Amino acid sequence: MKIVSVSDPIQKDMDGTPFPLVLQPQANEDFTLADFQNWISENSIELKEQLKNHGAILFRNFPIQQPEDFEALIESGQFEAMPYVGGAAPRDKVTSKRVLTSNNSPSSEPIPFHHEMAQVPNPPAYIFFYCHTPAQQGGETAILFSPRIYQRFRDIDADFANHVEAHGVRYIRIMPPEDDPSSAIGRSWKSTFLTDDPKEAEAKMQNAGTTWEWLDNGNLRTETATLPAIRTEPRTGQKTFFNSMVAAYTGWVDARNDPSKAVVCGDGSPMNREAILATAQAMDEECVNINWRQGDMVWIDNSLVLHARRPFEGERRVLASIAKS
Repeated sequence: MKIVSVSDPIQKDMDGTPFPLVLQPQANEDFTLADFQNWISENSIELKEQLKNHGAILFRNFPIQQPEDFEALIESGQFEAMPYVGGAAPRDKVTSKRVLTSNNSPSSEPIPFHHEMAQVPNPPAYIFFYCHTPAQQGGETAILFSPRIYQRFRDIDADFANHVEAHGVRYIRIMPPEDDPSSAIGRSWKSTFLTDDPKEAEAKMQNAGTTWEWLDNGNLRTETATLPAIRTEPRTGQKTFFNSMVAAYTGWVDARNDPSKAVVCGDGSPMNREAILATAQAMDEECVNINWRQGDMVWIDNSLVLHARRPFEGERRVLASIAKS
């Protein structure tokens, strides 16, 4: 089988490199899912190199029809699975091994740009999406090249950029005891730490450097250890906006959480509101919106690319998986 890279109107130029890379079968190629699996297995090293170079790959017009197909293709790529521990989004398990719903929050709620699980000490290296059912309207997954938005952030307020680079950030979240699908950050502490046992949850928090407080209503208030907000990607030498500052400050809101208090600098000082809101606007200017088609699959290098979700109407089923390496 022959797979080719193609130009697509959604792509943006990142210093001479198309973002994302778009791959599809050559016209008139007749092949099966097993053929595609074999191709991914044979080219897994090259595909990871392409992810480093382009940040993301959109696979379009391939024979992917079920969640199990999606899982099989990730497995063929030899990506090491990891549990979704520490993330904020409410999700459901879809397959027996590694595929989850992408986010169960209401369709009316946008999900701001973030690196996946930037609020935990060891975030995934890769994140994968598969469109089983596109929305009737909206529902795009937006992707954003992190070195580009880092530079925009510096241009907006160099002093604040230097401050968060020097001091890092801490994230504060109040979790319910049970999943709250009405909230984009409604993942319960039980789901977050994959346990019903408070002592086991405490052990996991302690291991991550997170401090906590059990509230009278059964909720759990957590505050992470100080984490880097700006990282240098060792493979490329580029500085990245590797954090969830904008997502937390503009989107971590529900009956339990005040977004203006959801993130602080590592020294305890507050966020610079004007700089955060200006950066949010720059994100929308710099991003690529992937308008899903049924069967689309996107692989993302989580160290280099942030992602977001647009509000939508109608049924939408986009599934996700993460990998340690």
